[in-house]
Amino acid sequence: MGFGIFIHRSDSIYDDSPAERYQFPSQYLGRVEACLGDWIIYYEPRKVAATRGYFAIAKLGEVIPDRKAPGMYLALIEPGTYLDFINPVSFSNAERVIERGLLNDDGRISGRGSPL
Repeated sequence: MGFGIFIHRSDSIYDDSPAERYQFPSQYLGRVEACLGDWIIYYEPRKVAATRGYFAIAKLGEVIPDRKAPGMYLALIEPGTYLDFINPVSFSNAERVIERGLLNDDGRISGRGSPL
């Protein structure tokens, strides 16, 4: 069982439709496959103006190669499982990052092992 956070932004260059599919490069294949059959959380990064933070959940049903884009994969969402949060959950407040488990040993956000 894996726990996945899929990063999605409305202006994404990827062929994403959060309720249906999440496109990602092959370097993340092992991480995504570890989440098969489990729930994932969608996160909109802080770099997006008026970010929603954590905004939805969905169940990961299948992972397939993307026939339209070599080296890319599609994480297919199990139909009917995508749920928007009534109130998005912020990544941080004015004082600090809320999810302290995302910080490295120096207390900073690290790109290593971070959400997808």
